[in-house]
Amino acid sequence: MLAVGGIVAAPVLAQQTPYEVSLTGVEDGTLRELLEGTATLFRLSGQPPPSPIGLRRRADADRERLQTALRSVGYYDARVEIAVDTSVEPARVAVTVTPGQVYNFDRITVAGAGGAPLEGAPITAGDIGIQVGEPALSATVVDAETRLTGQLAARGFAFAKIAERRAVVDHETRTMDVTYTVDPGPLTRFGQVSVEGLDQVYEQLVRNRIPWEPGDEYRPDEIEDARQAISGLNVFSSVRVGLAREPGPDGVTPVTITVAERPRRVIGAGFSYSTEDGFATNAYWGHRNLFGGAEQLRLSATVSRIGENDLTDTEVRLNANFRKPDFLTLNQALILDANLIRERPDAYDRDAIVLSALLERQLSDRLTVSGGVTLEQSRVVDPPDTTTESTLVGVPLTLRYDATNDLLNPTSGFRTDLLLTPFQQIGGADSNFTVARITNSAYYDFRGDGWYVAAGRLSVGSIFGSSTADIPADKRFYAGGGGSIRGYGYQDVGPRDAFGDPAGGRSLLEVGAEMRVKVTDTIGIVPFIDGGNVYESSTLDFSEELRWGAGIGARYYTGFGPLRLDVAVPLNKQPGDSSWQLYISIGQAF
Repeated sequence: MLAVGGIVAAPVLAQQTPYEVSLTGVEDGTLRELLEGTATLFRLSGQPPPSPIGLRRRADADRERLQTALRSVGYYDARVEIAVDTSVEPARVAVTVTPGQVYNFDRITVAGAGGAPLEGAPITAGDIGIQVGEPALSATVVDAETRLTGQLAARGFAFAKIAERRAVVDHETRTMDVTYTVDPGPLTRFGQVSVEGLDQVYEQLVRNRIPWEPGDEYRPDEIEDARQAISGLNVFSSVRVGLAREPGPDGVTPVTITVAERPRRVIGAGFSYSTEDGFATNAYWGHRNLFGGAEQLRLSATVSRIGENDLTDTEVRLNANFRKPDFLTLNQALILDANLIRERPDAYDRDAIVLSALLERQLSDRLTVSGGVTLEQSRVVDPPDTTTESTLVGVPLTLRYDATNDLLNPTSGFRTDLLLTPFQQIGGADSNFTVARITNSAYYDFRGDGWYVAAGRLSVGSIFGSSTADIPADKRFYAGGGGSIRGYGYQDVGPRDAFGDPAGGRSLLEVGAEMRVKVTDTIGIVPFIDGGNVYESSTLDFSEELRWGAGIGARYYTGFGPLRLDVAVPLNKQPGDSSWQLYISIGQAF
């Protein structure tokens, strides 16, 4: 009989060495978190090694990891002991750390090759972000290199490099000396400029915004100034300005400006809502580069007070706006504007055609002035039945100083707007008056990351030269509403006529404060308080109490600006005022 036998292999089960790990000797919570995040014994405790030998290898590797982590935060004489006991199950790993004392920075030296002094004033420790006497953190030592090359670039050495970084630790004094040896390279000068990426935009328009001449000494801030000025034309989606990668002969280095043009035509729409005025919507069509010189044309239509009981209360504004940059000279724009207006607020009814021509000049990065002329033909009905048809010529003069960090959603800085407009009536009553208003807003970012921002606003206005009766109703001051004093309806703050309708006044005071707190990257809450009043005289009358409103808002932050929802209540309302107001719109209140 023949017997055939075989061997069937049993499956091999993976072996593991589970363990428990402890850390002693570290009381500081931040340091403990750093060490536990560094050591694989902690990070991989849920993935035991296959054998006791693997566990010991893991421990041996962690000794150097922990020493490196300790040195990175200034502990240069720290001791790390790791005991592994595999005689029990699970195995026990005891990590004992004796940090010792933190070492501090002592002498910081910046020099050229061979210790040669650098051109210009010495570069100090403070210039590169190192404070003598502070803990000797490795991150500080490394970050200082970037600041050092930046300091050299500001002196015209665009291609400066760190040739050597030497850190010496003195265990007796528990200090660290750091020496940076730099190779400044040649003194860099601007060479020829080439512009790439243009299609429909004139090249000279770009070149007009270059603040240097060929042969000028290199300055990195002028590179940034050029980039911002070119971006400000609003016809490019991206702008890059940079030197060639290698210095040219005698340091004269070419510059390349690379742009990407935005689509020339744009359409858009928006909306707003308040309990007092109902819905408002707008739509627009625009052309960013009409003739090749970044000329902008915008046609828009706005319909507001939608949903009122009477359709005749619906308001309409049709607008055509043209802007021509570099008109007659650099940094000066011609602005032509035409409006067809139908207004139906409670204070008056107005139908008007308004034409204006302005010259706007940018005096600096922050300061802009403008002046021009407006012509207005209007028909205003002032309740109950006073109708005024007039032709007004105005000479608006404006000044804006903007030191904020963002146009749509500022988190730091301040801005000031000053408006002064003399008006002269042509035909009929020979009256003239001047409208003056100044508005200030300021923003403070508590942490520097935009999550906790305090914002404040103050606006003061005055009309002088004529009595209230001689000033058209639409030119008087009114207050109340989502962009004024929240908690009150549009134009509801201030003098009222015998019928209880807003009458307007000749002086204005508005104040506002809010705290913008982000809950997530895109969602925020905003508690706020607003106050103010409108007065019959051309000077503020502080004998009359201010009207105050308070509330809370929500913000949804998008790439084109925040979406705003505010709910507010009047704190000292007058008879006829609503108990609360709701406002929905795009953009911050101020």
